[in-house]
Amino acid sequence: MKRALHILIIGICLFAAGACSTNNLLDENRKWEYLDSSNAAYIKLIHNFAGNTPQLPTAPNLTTGPQVFLYANGQKLTGNAVGYAGLFPATTVYALAPAGNNVRFDVVMARMNLAVVPNVPAPAAGDTLFTFTQSLQAGKYYSFIMGDSVPNVRVTVNEDQLNAPAAGKYKIRVANWVMNPADTLSLYSRLQKTEIIQNVAHKNISDWVEVSIPVISDTLELRKKGTTTVYATVNGTTPSFLPTSTRMYTVMARGKTGVTSKGPSATTITNR
Repeated sequence: MKRALHILIIGICLFAAGACSTNNLLDENRKWEYLDSSNAAYIKLIHNFAGNTPQLPTAPNLTTGPQVFLYANGQKLTGNAVGYAGLFPATTVYALAPAGNNVRFDVVMARMNLAVVPNVPAPAAGDTLFTFTQSLQAGKYYSFIMGDSVPNVRVTVNEDQLNAPAAGKYKIRVANWVMNPADTLSLYSRLQKTEIIQNVAHKNISDWVEVSIPVISDTLELRKKGTTTVYATVNGTTPSFLPTSTRMYTVMARGKTGVTSKGPSATTITNR
């Protein structure tokens, strides 16, 4: 009887100790909780932080900047670490996130415990770069855009209205996260010889514009407001852009003049 009582007391103590550790991101990450899709929001994390610091001391070089994980209410959402110009999920879909008022999000440096196989996150003091709360509605879609407001990381949350284009059309928009605040951008189509979208200011996203599907591939250019000079060619060294009917695309402009390996550039993200 005494032995059974001792076991019960030990079990209660262990349960209490576990309950007290729920604020530890590492402890929360040891289990994976699947979200109910009927009561979840949909999010996409886009990494546009152009600074080269902070970063982990184990990073391969000094021009990577922070590799990060995203947590929601203490539960890790992202899979692999998301680095500069990366996004999660790295496909056309959005990830599930808890819906509700004042959901707590943490952007945390992707420090790993390499002594454990498989490796697990091992956040240390100071690894949380940014914490914010956000209200999300179930069934709605959001872009979480992580940008560089030197010297701090900031995340801007944008609700993505994904009303499908008509057959034979696609939709496109521009998100200006180039960290040169005075640079207002327009999107120019070489094929159409006109600006599709005009005057997108720093840290702003244009409205969706519906465009007919081109017969051949197009080349898109970003230009500064009031100039014809090419600021950045969309999709870099392979600038071909051939959209698909009823798809929706974001031209994501990022980078900062004078930062090693992170000058102004632009890529397309498929939202649907």
